[in-house]
Amino acid sequence: MMDRRKITVKHYLNKRAKPRVYNKEKYYPLYIQIIVSGKKAQIKSKINEHLKIYRSDIERITQQNEELNELLLAGFFTDSLMKSIVKNKTFPLFHLLNDEVQVIIRIIKFNNPFDNKEFTLSNFSDQYRVHTTEITWILDNRIKERYLKELKSIFLKTIDEEENRDIFRVVNYFIHFINWSNSFTNFYESTFEVMPSELKSVENLLSHDLRTTIKAFMAYHTKVNILKRFFEKREKGKISTLSYLDWEVEIKAFLQKEFDELFGEQKTLEYIISLDNILREEVKMA
Repeated sequence: MMDRRKITVKHYLNKRAKPRVYNKEKYYPLYIQIIVSGKKAQIKSKINEHLKIYRSDIERITQQNEELNELLLAGFFTDSLMKSIVKNKTFPLFHLLNDEVQVIIRIIKFNNPFDNKEFTLSNFSDQYRVHTTEITWILDNRIKERYLKELKSIFLKTIDEEENRDIFRVVNYFIHFINWSNSFTNFYESTFEVMPSELKSVENLLSHDLRTTIKAFMAYHTKVNILKRFFEKREKGKISTLSYLDWEVEIKAFLQKEFDELFGEQKTLEYIISLDNILREEVKMA
């Protein structure tokens, strides 16, 4: 009889996919089978997305064979290689595989699968993606989108206002002459160094919510390296992103303690809520 409260997550090679052949061996993409309360899903493993920082370790495994390096970095394996990884607990592949399983189980449990009647695995690939995306990237991009939207609103409002010509020129410069393919933090820090008064004049016209979020994010950004050292993910061979799961379980509490000492309890609460709202919205949209 099937255990209705059991979560099964395991890796397998998708042999229905077209293999890549190297040295007469067939390499297949790595997939994951998920079974929860009779519901099933198969999704592509994402460990290859986290292998770049371990390239030197991969080269050691392959003895610097470039073709074999590229196969592993693309997420292609053989049965014999998978067995060897498990048997020898090969770093970092063995640890990444185990961490991926644990991350998926945590995502599933986070959605309360056994008591939530609406729980489904139909879009789990999207859920997995958003729960493991670097939250620094999510926050930076969403804040940049909101910032540009409000800049454009100010631009249209001041375009014919003689008394606001200075603001119009600054906003026009920000919109049309800044390379927005770069990060928001890069823009903000660079602009603050060379045009602090201009940046401040525009900031005063932004919504209170966006101003709070920017301040919260820049404060968070000063703690990113500390957070990465705190989690020591790379040294442990784990998925190295600071993820939404980390945010919910540990990062929020860590930042609350750090921010309390810097900004006080009320401002800290505002900052945490503003960042949390962005991340929750991102997860909800997945």
